[in-house]
Amino acid sequence: MPPQAIKRTLIINADDFGYTAGVNSAIVRCFREGVLPSTTIMANGAAFEEAVALARENPVLGVGVHLTLTELPPVSPPGDIPGLTDDEGRLLPSPADLVGALASGRLKQESIRKELERQVAKVVDCGIVPSHLDSHKHVFVLPPVLEVVLAIAAKYSIRWIRSPFDRYRMRDFLPCVDGGSGRVFLRQHLKSRALAAFRPYFLRRVRERGLRTPDVFYGVSLTGLWNEAAAAQMLKSLPPGISEWMVHPGDCDDALRKQKTRLIEQRRRERDLLTAPSLKEGLAGNNIALGRFGEETT
Repeated sequence: MPPQAIKRTLIINADDFGYTAGVNSAIVRCFREGVLPSTTIMANGAAFEEAVALARENPVLGVGVHLTLTELPPVSPPGDIPGLTDDEGRLLPSPADLVGALASGRLKQESIRKELERQVAKVVDCGIVPSHLDSHKHVFVLPPVLEVVLAIAAKYSIRWIRSPFDRYRMRDFLPCVDGGSGRVFLRQHLKSRALAAFRPYFLRRVRERGLRTPDVFYGVSLTGLWNEAAAAQMLKSLPPGISEWMVHPGDCDDALRKQKTRLIEQRRRERDLLTAPSLKEGLAGNNIALGRFGEETT
C-alpha cells in the first residue's frame, strides 16, 4: 500500500489545563495558532474556573478530565477521604506515597472513588462533556484506581481513556534528545518500562468495559524533552491507526514556578514547538491527520 493511502491519525493532548493561568494561556494559544486539538482539565487546579471559561470560548477544543490523586488540594473535604491526604489536607505528595498508602491499607478504594467521582462531576457540572479520561502521573494504571476510573467512565458515558504505555524504541529517540538530557531520557524510559507491567491488566479491563484507547502512545520517556528533532522522528515513524502524543505546554509565570513541578521552562519550549510552522509541515508532509478523542471518523 503506498504511504499516502495509510490512514494515520494523531491526537495531540495537552495535560494540566487548569493548573495555572500560564498553562491555560499556552494551551489555548497552541489550539488557536498551532496544532493542538485536545486537552485534559484538572478539576482541582488553581486556574480551573478560568480553564472552564476558555473551554466555553473555544468549543472545538476537545476537553477530557485529568484525574488527580497527588500533589494538589482535593475537591473533597479532606476528612471525607481518609488516607488520601497528608497532614496539610493536600492529596498525597507522589505516586510512591499513593502506592504505599494502598499497600499498607491506610487508603481504601472508597476514598479514591469519592475524590475522582467528584472531580468528574465538577467538570460535568460546568457544562463540559468530557471527551476522555487520563490521569496525573499515570496513577490510574494501578488496579484499585483503574477499577474506580472504569466505573466512573460508565456512569458518565465516557468512551475513551488514555493508554499511557510507550511502545517506541529507545534507540530511535535517544539521538534526538538535547545534549545533557540523555540521563533524564534513560531514567524516564525505565519508568515507562515499569509502567508497562500494568499494561496487560489495564488493556484487558478497559476492553472488557467497552472503552476505547488510541493504538499507540508517545509521552512518558520524552516528558519535558520534546524538541523539533524528536517530533520529526515521531511523525516519520508514526504507525497506522490512532496515536496519542502527550504534551505539557505552558507560559512560565510566577504561579507555575511556585508549583511542585519539574516542568517549568520545558513547558515554554513545548508551547513554541506546538506553534512552530515546522510541525504543521511535518504533519502534512507525512500525511498525518489530526484527531480528537471520540471522533468516529478516526
